[in-house]
Amino acid sequence: MSDSGAQVWLGEDRILRVRYPKNCHLTLELMEEVHRRHVELIREPCPLLVYAESVAAAEYEAQQFASSESVVALVSAMAIIVKSAFTRAMGDLFMRFHKPPYPTKIFRDEASALQWLSQFNDPGSLVSGAEDGPL
Repeated sequence: MSDSGAQVWLGEDRILRVRYPKNCHLTLELMEEVHRRHVELIREPCPLLVYAESVAAAEYEAQQFASSESVVALVSAMAIIVKSAFTRAMGDLFMRFHKPPYPTKIFRDEASALQWLSQFNDPGSLVSGAEDGPL
């Protein structure tokens, strides 16, 4: 786990996961930290599963950073898990205004999200020695 409380880990299924803490406010600093950890774990684009169930707000600068070339270059597809109409609306707005260049879909459960993401998996995307489990 990082200082921000965000967890970033690479699963055995080669899907990168990001879990934000309860009532999280997505700031530019938090997004930069998550990206730094992402870069430490992978070299090539891979599927990304974002647990956004408890995201309370997202700064515009954080959304812009998430759409930057350096960030999108490491994502082959993104699934976002939401639990409320509010977080779903935030995800829809992000996808509408920042238009990720990779497939992106919103889900209400992890199993469906993982099943969808598995089609975008590239077995050559792991960094040797990458750890499984949250950091």
